[in-house]
Amino acid sequence: MIALLLGMADAPALTVPRTVFADARVLAPDARLGWPGNTTLDIEDAGDEVVIRFDRPIAPEPIAAFRDAAGEAVGDLRWNDTSLVLRPAPGWIMSWRRTGSELAFAFVPTTPDETGADQSGGDTPETDIAAVEAAIAAGYPGRALRAANRLAQRHPRDRRVARLLADVRLADGDVRTAGRGYRALAADDPAARRAIAAAPGTASIGVSARDGSDLSQVEYAARIDAAIDDRFAVGGGVRHIESRVATIGRDVHSGATVVDATLAAAFDGAVRVQLIASAALDDAVTGGGAKFVAGSADAQVRGSVTRHMPDYSTPAQVLGGGYLSRALLGVTYRLTPGLVAQADIGANRYGIAGGDGASDTLVANAGADYLIRRQFPALGLTYRFEAEYVRRMMLGANGTAIIPLASRENHTLQGLVSGALGAVQLTALAGWTVDRFGGDGPTASIGLAAPIAIAWRVEGGAGITSITRPGFSGRQLFARAQVTRSLGDTQ
Repeated sequence: MIALLLGMADAPALTVPRTVFADARVLAPDARLGWPGNTTLDIEDAGDEVVIRFDRPIAPEPIAAFRDAAGEAVGDLRWNDTSLVLRPAPGWIMSWRRTGSELAFAFVPTTPDETGADQSGGDTPETDIAAVEAAIAAGYPGRALRAANRLAQRHPRDRRVARLLADVRLADGDVRTAGRGYRALAADDPAARRAIAAAPGTASIGVSARDGSDLSQVEYAARIDAAIDDRFAVGGGVRHIESRVATIGRDVHSGATVVDATLAAAFDGAVRVQLIASAALDDAVTGGGAKFVAGSADAQVRGSVTRHMPDYSTPAQVLGGGYLSRALLGVTYRLTPGLVAQADIGANRYGIAGGDGASDTLVANAGADYLIRRQFPALGLTYRFEAEYVRRMMLGANGTAIIPLASRENHTLQGLVSGALGAVQLTALAGWTVDRFGGDGPTASIGLAAPIAIAWRVEGGAGITSITRPGFSGRQLFARAQVTRSLGDTQ
């Protein structure tokens, strides 16, 4: 079991490289500068000039290859053993992406006849484009989207602005609208083609596992989500949960199958609503509810109300068939480009199939993420507060609780390392958890996410946690793996 758990992985957040904001018609997508391995690079980007300082000299061959690849797009290129200065030629915009000790540069023509810019005599939008790019790079997709929409209204025929608007929508999680924008531009770079392919929907299969002292579970899942039109999407899936409960004298094994269905709607103003229905085929437990999200990732309000949803998070529910009713309300807000905070509060009611609610709790979680370094590898610190306070437990005929629970209050501090190795995004966290009601220990994880060709994507992760959960006390191993296939055209 432990070998299985350590072989799978959890999905980190997607990061968008700078070159995703380049126009679809890039002159030199392979104009690269490479230094010896382990070279320390210090990069200053002034928009129309890039200054690179390094502790190992660059060889003449990469400089010559870079000049050949970029051609007339290079205006000024000067270097010595410790620094390099690069400026694009007049009429060109330069962007770059870093992978280790290599920099990939893209050059885009800015003349109206090349880009399709507005011919009405208005000012060119380079400054506004740079401001939008800066907002999205700093982690403010909502602000960037509002600015990009205003820019598109002023320059409706500028291809750069249309591409920028699609890129910002993708960074804000609106894959369907972004895909339509890319298709209208006939964009054929990998990022755009992946969005076009994912816009109609996705199908996925996955497995997740958690191994604790009293309860171990493996869940197998398959799901399809498909767009109906520009606003509505439907989804459905099936999950099978295999559980092992440690009891006196022997372990009890149990299986349960759950089917889920959703109807999602997206409205103007970044408001998204989802209706949920779920049924456990073995225990005759059915439930439903609704979730909503308003705003972008940098300033968001969210909430959910669900009733009688099939649930197997405690040994008693595994053995007798269980459900969970829940109400939650939360917010996320980015305080600075490097600091984002979130908080959620709510209430849970745990029950057994065929009975009334057996245990009531109040739940709360909060956290803060601080980004110390943006360049490869990105470094950060995360703090998480996760708590559940028992308010009521119904007793059975033998005088013991029907669903026994214990109050918990976990405080976790972790360091984060993240970066892209080619198209593979890796994220690792490690730290320590303290439970105020008793117990502490290590918490660590490693995850990856990688596109395969255009339509396929793999995600996974594994780790160890000391965060207590209902049914899972003490230290636990966990893991997850998932394969996703986009349903749209990949050509």
